[in-house]
This record gives sequence, structure tokens and C-alpha cells, in this order.
Amino acid sequence: MARKSAPPATPEQLAKLKETLDASELDLENAKMAYFNTAPYKDEEVTYEVLKRYAETYIEKNYDYQKAAFGRVRIKLTVARLLRE
Repeated sequence: MARKSAPPATPEQLAKLKETLDASELDLENAKMAYFNTAPYKDEEVTYEVLKRYAETYIEKNYDYQKAAFGRVRIKLTVARLLRE
């Protein structure tokens, strides 16, 4: 029995998802820089837990985009791998 797949996303939907993905990636990178430099980001001290929250948000947005674009998650991400870069 074949799996029922969601209808393909429209280019407008993909563009919106890509925009939120890019914003989340920017937040993650800025939070990493603040963490390494012991500086605040968005008026809060960046601890490992805060950095992990930004990474998890990025992973969620990335998976949403992959599901819309490809129908499934093709590239699995982990918090450890994102924070290593």
C-alpha cells in the first residue's frame, strides 16, 4: 500500500518557509557568536541551554522546509553538529 503524500508546496509557500529558515539560521549564528564572546543576544545572556533552544528551533524550521520541498526529511540534523560548526 502506497503512502499518501501531501500535495506539493507552491513556490510562495516554499519562499515563506525559506525566509523563516534563513531567519532562524541567522538567530542561531548570532547566538553562537554571543555565546563564544560572552555577550548578550536579544537582551538575554546566552547559556548553553539558550543556544540549544536556538539550534532546536533551526532544526524544526529546516525539517518543515525539507518536508515541503522534498516530501520527507532528507538530511537529519543534530544540535551537536550545528554547534560544532
